[in-house]
Amino acid sequence: MYNISIGKRTFIVVFCITMILFSMLFLISDVMYVGSYRKLENESVVQNINLVSDTLSSKIDSLSTLCYDWAAWDETYQFAQDLNQGYIDRNLNNDSSYSSIQINLFVIVNPAGQVIFSRAVDQTYLNEINLPADFLARLSKSSLVSDINTQSSGIVMLSGSPLLVTAKPILTSSAQGPSAGTLIMGHFLDSATVNSIAKTTGLSLTMLATNHNNFPSDVQTALKSADNSDSAFVQIVNNQSIAGYKIIDDIYGQPAFVFRVDSPRQIYAEGQETLTYLHISLLLMSIGFFFIFVFIVNKTILNRMTELSNSVSRIGSEGNASQRVSITGKDELSSLADNINGMLGSIEKSQTEIRGQKEFIDRILATIPNAVVAIDKSQHIRLSNSAFNTMFDLKPENLKGKSIGSIAALEDLSLEAVKFIESHVPEFRTELQYRGDGIRKTFTISFTRMQEEELFLIIITDITLTMDRQDRLYLTDRLASVGQMASGIAHELNNPLTSIVGLSQLLTEEELPENIKEDVKIINSEGLRAAGVVKNMLSFARKHSSTKLPVQLNQVVEDVLKLRAYHWKVNNISIETNLDPELPQIMADYFQMQQVFLNIILNAEQAMVESHGRGRLKITSERIDGFAKFSFTDDGLGIAAQNIGRIFDPFFTTKEVGSGTGLGLSICYGIVTDHGGRIYVQSEDGKGATFIVELPIQ
Repeated sequence: MYNISIGKRTFIVVFCITMILFSMLFLISDVMYVGSYRKLENESVVQNINLVSDTLSSKIDSLSTLCYDWAAWDETYQFAQDLNQGYIDRNLNNDSSYSSIQINLFVIVNPAGQVIFSRAVDQTYLNEINLPADFLARLSKSSLVSDINTQSSGIVMLSGSPLLVTAKPILTSSAQGPSAGTLIMGHFLDSATVNSIAKTTGLSLTMLATNHNNFPSDVQTALKSADNSDSAFVQIVNNQSIAGYKIIDDIYGQPAFVFRVDSPRQIYAEGQETLTYLHISLLLMSIGFFFIFVFIVNKTILNRMTELSNSVSRIGSEGNASQRVSITGKDELSSLADNINGMLGSIEKSQTEIRGQKEFIDRILATIPNAVVAIDKSQHIRLSNSAFNTMFDLKPENLKGKSIGSIAALEDLSLEAVKFIESHVPEFRTELQYRGDGIRKTFTISFTRMQEEELFLIIITDITLTMDRQDRLYLTDRLASVGQMASGIAHELNNPLTSIVGLSQLLTEEELPENIKEDVKIINSEGLRAAGVVKNMLSFARKHSSTKLPVQLNQVVEDVLKLRAYHWKVNNISIETNLDPELPQIMADYFQMQQVFLNIILNAEQAMVESHGRGRLKITSERIDGFAKFSFTDDGLGIAAQNIGRIFDPFFTTKEVGSGTGLGLSICYGIVTDHGGRIYVQSEDGKGATFIVELPIQ
């Protein structure tokens, strides 16, 4: 590899890098786009088949409602008792009557289980047909006849044909008993009904009976693959078509028939077209990148390096140190040329000048603010400046010749020095955390190998204040960005929230049962809280004052606990509270603080449930040094050390896609800061987390 010129090596390296990048982008785009489009296609098909299932359920519900209207009617109630002919003449004598209410079967059974009236009508030809012979036998299995007080509806298979059927007890118009029998209505799920469902949903729909022995292979695969009757199965038919299947059960819980929905693969076709354009674009970009990069490298580096090499060779062959190389520009190559010229000039200078330069360098080391120390292979100190001594509170008279490993304050530095010495690299840079006198500092350590002197130069820079300032500026900038987005969202949410609050307030003034009225009050209260949260979201875009009144924060915590009580019971989470009853009221916005506490508790719940399916949350409040301190401790997985510093950043989240936005804790940070307090977290990975909120007591 090193036997060929730098130009050829550069050409080969750039070509290989370009091919690798193109291959990676090609594979990544294939995986991302194809998988995403297939997922979208499957979701679309499942949505279509579920729409068909929901439409069928709607028809069954409509039939059930119609049956109830006829069953809870004084005339039907009287007819079930005396079988008067007038009822039949008025309501059931004309076959078109059945067509108008869209039913095929009308059956009345007395309390003894005997059929006292029955009629079946063909909706297509509007004429009476015979009642199916196995009708009553099949219905008795579902308790539609034997149990008069049972209200049932569903699907019954009669001679291989599905029948939508429903039964209601016959009562008076005021729904009073005793029951005079059972009214049964049925509607055949024939091709006309299937076509009606297809027209309603706008889908290509096919109904297949489950006892069919000559199913196409894709239908047989769907029947075998479906885990249960509620699941939908998607099968790719070919490159142009995709089908979705769903098994519909009868009233006995057995498969009755299969709905199949065929859809064109438009999403797949669009995905393939997009992927083709993307691949072509990537190829063209890679080719362009290769030639442009090679041209730039040749123009700016290789040609000038060749010129520099020729100049140095000429000076070396002539042996004339008074000559100088000339390279235009202000980059590394021109700096190299200047260094070569400086080297040539140094040869002409005397040893006196060299000693003068050494003294000058020593003065610079003594005055620069960065700490500088030089050590040998045994880590013995050969040189240190005053900044180094001050930084680690060391006395200079005791340092020279002493090993840095023997100084307690420099143990971590000694470990990094060992790594650098053994690595044989010319330079190395790292960060070091130092804790002294209870103060934590961050240093950048630069190691440089001085080959001729066999020394190692260490330059230490204290960047603690810079890091803190950058962290604060970063968080402030991120919160400001989120605020601009939150402003638009808040305006969109205000209108529906206003309707919810207004209508729920009107409902509380109506005469309602106490349990319902209590629920309505909760809706109203939570609507007001949501409106308050929406209002506070505007604080990310513009500064405005919140409504701060004397608030008992213990009560805010208790209100939040009431809202989450049911979820804790379901998720097996126990709550332990230790709230200071002597905690005074503070000036705060009730709804904002409720949002802060609720968000912290929700995060704790999710962490505990994901950790071990249960949990224990401890909440305490106390008064400390003029502050109200609230602690929320969970026994979840805890927070990784590398994430603690970013936990309050907007959009930062460790949750899965679709499970969180990363805004909750950043909003809490803004609310608590606006109240003059602070919020922070204490956690060890795998040992739970404690979120602490401190607010000033005025």
